[in-house]
Amino acid sequence: MHAIDFAIVVLYLAIVFLLGRRAAGGARSADAFFLAERKFGKLYQFFFNFGNTIDANTAISTVSFVYREGAGGAWLPLQMIFLNPFYWFMNVWFRRVRLMTTAELFEVRLGSRRLARFYALFQIGVTIMALGFSNFIAYKVMSALVPQLGPLGFYAGYAAITGAYLAMGGLVATVVNQVFQGLLLLFFSLMLLPAGWRALGGVPLRDRLPQRMFDLFGDPGGGAYTWYAVLALLSVTIIQINANVVNMGLGGSARDEYAARFGAVAGTFGKRVMIVLWAFLGLIAAALCRGSARLADPDLAWGVLSRQLLGPGFLGLMLAGVLAANMPSTASKTMAVAALLARDVFRPREPRFGDAAAVMAGRIAVWVTLLGSVAAALCMGRALTVMKLILTVNLPFGASVLLMFFWRRLTRPAVWCCVILTTLLVFVVPFGVQRIGALDSNPALLVGNHQPGQGPGPGVPRYFDQVVPREAENPSAPLVGRGRFNLEVWALERAGFSCAGMGPSGLLASQFFLDALFPFAVLFAVSLLTRPPPGDSVERFFGTMRTPVGATPGLDAAALEATRLNPRRFDQLRLFPRSNWEFTRWDRTDTLGFLVCCGISAAILGLFWLALNALR
Repeated sequence: MHAIDFAIVVLYLAIVFLLGRRAAGGARSADAFFLAERKFGKLYQFFFNFGNTIDANTAISTVSFVYREGAGGAWLPLQMIFLNPFYWFMNVWFRRVRLMTTAELFEVRLGSRRLARFYALFQIGVTIMALGFSNFIAYKVMSALVPQLGPLGFYAGYAAITGAYLAMGGLVATVVNQVFQGLLLLFFSLMLLPAGWRALGGVPLRDRLPQRMFDLFGDPGGGAYTWYAVLALLSVTIIQINANVVNMGLGGSARDEYAARFGAVAGTFGKRVMIVLWAFLGLIAAALCRGSARLADPDLAWGVLSRQLLGPGFLGLMLAGVLAANMPSTASKTMAVAALLARDVFRPREPRFGDAAAVMAGRIAVWVTLLGSVAAALCMGRALTVMKLILTVNLPFGASVLLMFFWRRLTRPAVWCCVILTTLLVFVVPFGVQRIGALDSNPALLVGNHQPGQGPGPGVPRYFDQVVPREAENPSAPLVGRGRFNLEVWALERAGFSCAGMGPSGLLASQFFLDALFPFAVLFAVSLLTRPPPGDSVERFFGTMRTPVGATPGLDAAALEATRLNPRRFDQLRLFPRSNWEFTRWDRTDTLGFLVCCGISAAILGLFWLALNALR
């Protein structure tokens, strides 16, 4: 590290702090602190969505997965490109509901304050874990750049800077910083690519890497990301994304519906382009770090490349870039958790809770959240296991929120049953089995699926992430299962479906397809067996959802008052007016936006595929 590198990092942190301080004057009410008074136009919405979806763990994990799996490894983050047409509609729902947190949706739609509070507490825990994971990945890169950096010092310093500008300026400080950080992130993402090409010395990638590394879809026998595995990943992502803790902030802070839509799709398309660039960086890392130089931990690939390829000054820019990649997403999620703590955990217990108290509670909640993320980061382990957990842990709430918007018959008991049973399926049992000695060493659970051309060996573990000797230093020690237990595959086999011949992609797809279907099966079954929600409250909710957001607060209030007097005034828009389904007809904006999003998604994937084939 050169003095100029430290100076660049200090300058970056100073700018972040000053931008937060400048925004502090406007954060005097709960609406201003948590939702920026719903005034963000298209530009701010773009950077808000771009910053929220981009973080250091996505950049670094993409490079890591591609380094290990080849181009197909990019699918774990890139599969969300198929969500962009969905985003064209989703952010409108969260804008039209006109609430401040997603927890309030459970109270307004289902009339359950207890369910709203449980959602808030659950999401606080999940989000703190996700923030800890982001910090953990960022530290891996920083420690590769600055080997003497200690984890506790990094986490504490990072939390202090982030907490300072969030507590001062709230959501406005978050988004103003994301404009600055987004531009820096773009620069730091592009910085390593030309340096990497130069380091290859003119030798094409095709001459340094096996052909399989350029396959966008992995081999069905040996690769983890075949087309059906990608489809399975997409199925769980499109469900759980509806319960994302930041949804209400992203959609609710927009000035109008078009700003919410534009920001959602434009910002996330920016991320998809970044993922493609990071995938090529993963291939460069695989070409440079091979043979005796091969990395034992692929998560270090980004940091190792930075140390090898960048000189004084540029290394400081990389350090600042890693921070700029992580802070926007951390800030968005921290603000969402602060809103949950202030409005849905603390507020119901204090009826005199006003704006000043809400802002103070939000500022305290910011620090509580960041301290929790420090503790979570210190406990993090294997990146791939954690990322798969984050993909599925929100499934019960995601399915519930989706049906809240579209199915009148949904009931409170159904949501409770879905949350309990799905959490057992995807989290409690899979991560609890390895804690039980009689099960993690049970020979029937340690079997592997032998793949063609694999040679002698135990094969691909069918139920556990890994099957390893109990004593790492003793290869002849008894074998045990480690990582997540694939309860879904175990259950499918008990139901008569054989998974014995499946490779990694088949096992992954089986797990995620069952995870995606199970919550809906519980929600439909229990809802049809329990008493429907009160008709009046359901009519008011869907009347509000069909009322377009007014161009000004006054016009919006007048439109809502007209809907309150006649909740069914937009019933002519319903596709199935005599059913419990709330699908509405698309207008010209809906149709054109959907088609454009599909076209851009196809173009990005097509260019990625063509570039990979050109490198073969």
